[in-house]
Amino acid sequence: MTYLAPNHPDRDDLMQRSLIEILRSSGSFRGESSLETWADRIAARTAMRLIKQRARQAEVVTLVADPEPEEFLSGEDEAAKASLRRRLSSLLSRLSPERRGAVVLHYVQGYTVEEIAEITETPANTVRDRLRVGKSLLRKYILNDRVLGESEEGET
Repeated sequence: MTYLAPNHPDRDDLMQRSLIEILRSSGSFRGESSLETWADRIAARTAMRLIKQRARQAEVVTLVADPEPEEFLSGEDEAAKASLRRRLSSLLSRLSPERRGAVVLHYVQGYTVEEIAEITETPANTVRDRLRVGKSLLRKYILNDRVLGESEEGET
């Protein structure tokens, strides 16, 4: 949920709504997949639906403030990892909810295009397009980020 709704002001509400939907749907679990996979799909679908509804109601984007490069590069490994997560979360939040959802479900959670299509009730070609454009935009955001872009260039 953290990556599907980064910085979302109602993230706790999204999690609660997802849990309620999982409980409501518990009678429909047929055992065709693991309970975790089944619950993940319901949670993702519920969260995506609510995010989309709220995005239509108000176009509010909350970006995490960028830490200074010195803060990002110094300190303990855990601090650096936390800073990296905040920066990536900030960049992910710049994608539309649909693209962000597809990117997170595919690259973070490991779902296939077909599974994402089923979860989001979207045609597979639409999911492929969202992944293609989302990945391209995210790459652009990373390359334009003053810290992440420098580390990306250093690796190539």
